[in-house]
Amino acid sequence: MLAAADQTRQRLATSLRLPSGLRPALAVAAAVQVSTAAYGIASQTAAGLAVALVGVAVFLGVAALTLSQFRRINGVRVDGLASQIVLGTGAMSTMFYVGAFAAATWAAFDSLWWLVVAAAIAGGAGYAFGVVRWWQAYRHDPAVNAGGASPRVLAALALIACLGLVALLMAG
Repeated sequence: MLAAADQTRQRLATSLRLPSGLRPALAVAAAVQVSTAAYGIASQTAAGLAVALVGVAVFLGVAALTLSQFRRINGVRVDGLASQIVLGTGAMSTMFYVGAFAAATWAAFDSLWWLVVAAAIAGGAGYAFGVVRWWQAYRHDPAVNAGGASPRVLAALALIACLGLVALLMAG
């Protein structure tokens, strides 16, 4: 019975499809978020905070839409997909995001806007690539790669992070 359950899980995992346009949508959303955050941090103004929050909203909107499309296409939820898309918890996504964020923020402080854009684009592409790499690993071995935070926990964390950012900027 266990072998049959494993085969069923593997068949399901290999039959699942990601929404079309996922990679470009994630790449653009991550690039927008990185560049707006870099601008917001460098400007250190209320307008900069607003721009940074718009970037977060764009990213979270694309992530929510992607997760909704996935569920509509496949009729199931996959543990780990939400945390991979929303938080980029895979090593590769995290590495690209953090590197791009650091480079874009440094460039924004020096008003090197072309470099902010270049770093954001590279980070967005790397972020999307990392998510797709995780997806391939998940399809190969769903039991090992299925862990992740629930969408509700991720939404609560995103809300707390945004409120914390607002509080920090208002206090400063």
